[in-house]
Amino acid sequence: MSHPHTDRPMFAKDSFRLPRWTLGDVVDFEEAEQQMLSSQDAENVLGEDGKVLSKTFSEQNFRDVPRGKLFHAWLSLARRRDSRLFGAGIDRVFNVLTSMSWVIGIVLGCLAVPAYLAYKGEKPINVMVVFFGLIVLPWLITAVSLYLSLWLHNASSRGGVGGGVAFLISRLSPEWRESWNDLRRVLLEHGKRIAAILAGLFFGFTQRVACGFGLGSLLSILFHVTVFDLAFGWESTLSIGDEFICLFVNVISAPWSWFWTASVPTLEQVRESRFSYLAGMEAASVDATRSWWPFIVGSLGFYVVIPRFFLVAYATWKTSRRFSTLDFNRTQDIALHRRLSGHLFQTDEPSRTGFLGNDAEVYAPSFAENGSWDLLLGEGLVQKEEDVRAQVESILHGKINQISTVEVDYADGNEEVLQALLQSKDGLAIAMPAGVNPVDAIAVTLQRFSDASPSKDNVIILFGPEQRLALWRRWLREKQLGFDLLGVNE
Repeated sequence: MSHPHTDRPMFAKDSFRLPRWTLGDVVDFEEAEQQMLSSQDAENVLGEDGKVLSKTFSEQNFRDVPRGKLFHAWLSLARRRDSRLFGAGIDRVFNVLTSMSWVIGIVLGCLAVPAYLAYKGEKPINVMVVFFGLIVLPWLITAVSLYLSLWLHNASSRGGVGGGVAFLISRLSPEWRESWNDLRRVLLEHGKRIAAILAGLFFGFTQRVACGFGLGSLLSILFHVTVFDLAFGWESTLSIGDEFICLFVNVISAPWSWFWTASVPTLEQVRESRFSYLAGMEAASVDATRSWWPFIVGSLGFYVVIPRFFLVAYATWKTSRRFSTLDFNRTQDIALHRRLSGHLFQTDEPSRTGFLGNDAEVYAPSFAENGSWDLLLGEGLVQKEEDVRAQVESILHGKINQISTVEVDYADGNEEVLQALLQSKDGLAIAMPAGVNPVDAIAVTLQRFSDASPSKDNVIILFGPEQRLALWRRWLREKQLGFDLLGVNE
């Protein structure tokens, strides 16, 4: 499923106006970001994207553009490149569900009321059953929906959402089924950011259904009391006095009784509307049995419809706020932003230090054998940790004492590792994919690793094509970084 796209990203140029993100946008961004940062062509592609975006934001300092705005613009470029992004389908599904939620609620409310108002003249309609079914029960369902929202939040981040929902959606539409399966896959891979949004959307959906239920129930009751002669009453096997029921009614109706006194049955009406099989319907007062329906209508309006409208408004505002305050400060977001706005190392530029020539001498490694090493694993290695350890120990003829995973293009993201290196006297070995292109951000990170390591035995081991070593060797000399370079040809 793909979006229609133009040749240029579509968004507002106003620096004070952030774009409106949707769930589909967030899903597509997560997918495109992960795919792009793991691609061997990431540096070249993002470099070209950066040029396009810099022209688009020419009225602003490119580095001052908010990340949310920059990434939304970049997303339109990513969608043009990859038709497999399915965010548009996700948005269509949720837009339909949002519209259907009101219809579902109203229909359920209209269907529920006749079951509670079934009256054949033999006994009155039990007002307490109606009160519980139409007013109390929906709030119990709300409590369950809140629990499910929290569960959905947690399960989404673990990728564990879905069996029952998937079954229901699969029965509605093939397109919906496809969108849901795609969404489940994205949640499984990187669902932490999406989890809170999805939980909020689910809560909003349930509140719209509940609000529609209240409106449908209210309209249905008004219809029934208009066209039918209904008798309401109450009964109990327990020794519940009329005074207690009257007190209950007065407490419940307190918020509106001051302007609608007719909606509150009096003590006499409560007493005369109590049903007993021994006395039968003949003992009931017509006025008393008719006094209860305004109480039900008032309770529905005040405790169901009005609060639900506020909850729907709150859910809508909360979801909108989640989209408008999306946090793009994760490590991968920072890496993407640097690649879009930063300067790449260009191997075709003339040397500024004299080390960039193709015929530069290749020196043998300067470290001694049988040493002890700290091994840092750069992101993107496809080999298992134990395989990398074995290969590095074989190459270095030494022993790995500790292994850590690092972000080679984000210096500020490795503080714990840097602190550990300061306490270590072992040599430093950094393993990373050969397909990673050397950029300025990596140079900064490597320099910090080198500064933090007391040992001068620093080596980079590239896993990948042998021809990549020449580029890296020249780059290391261009940047004057004190690392030896070895390679593992795959």
